[in-house]
Amino acid sequence: MKKVLAVLMSVCMLLTAASAFAEGEDYLSTIQGTYVELFPELAKEAYHQTWVDAVTPFVGAEHAEDTVAYMLSSCMVETYGPEAAAAYEVNPDETRFDCYFLGGMTKMNVEGNRISGVDAEGNEVFSHEYTLQNIENENGFIFYKTDDADAGMFTWFAFSPDTMATTWHLEFRYAEDEADLASWFTGNYCYWNAAGIAENYTEEEITSAIELFATENLSAEDDAA
Repeated sequence: MKKVLAVLMSVCMLLTAASAFAEGEDYLSTIQGTYVELFPELAKEAYHQTWVDAVTPFVGAEHAEDTVAYMLSSCMVETYGPEAAAAYEVNPDETRFDCYFLGGMTKMNVEGNRISGVDAEGNEVFSHEYTLQNIENENGFIFYKTDDADAGMFTWFAFSPDTMATTWHLEFRYAEDEADLASWFTGNYCYWNAAGIAENYTEEEITSAIELFATENLSAEDDAA
């Protein structure tokens, strides 16, 4: 179960198709606001019973606690890139995803076509204007790029089409080069996929995110059994 959960977690919930995103619409216009890292919020003790209630129908009460602990831990490691790829090749049952923000950012803000981020002390890490890029890709990512020469690892953003209105979370990646964003399993940022939630999320929204997480991962696991 562990291997299945690890993969499903990062490619199922973190790949949940937000089909409500309208084709041709500027994606950034649907995610205006400030976002914090999703998994530290999901892991708060206040939501533990919500988790237990969400997973129990799929795994039974006797396995609920272990399932919750594993599902959370599977996206709360700080290992990605070639180091992670090498480790998981040797021990595939330990496969996990780093779902934190990288580059010192702890909060991300989207205002108009400007994306910016600050660190834990509130200091600005980056701030650039981005334009939508027409890039076909097998993962359904929505690509944005800034023309600012000093953007570094924040030059390219690749968003899954999730929004707070549709899946109650965001999934995205960013890098210096577009090539590092095309795959979850190869490149300098493999096994990394940042997950965020609105800073001012409601109890209903985080409950919905947890229930989605459980349903997408555990029902898929049942289907594969």
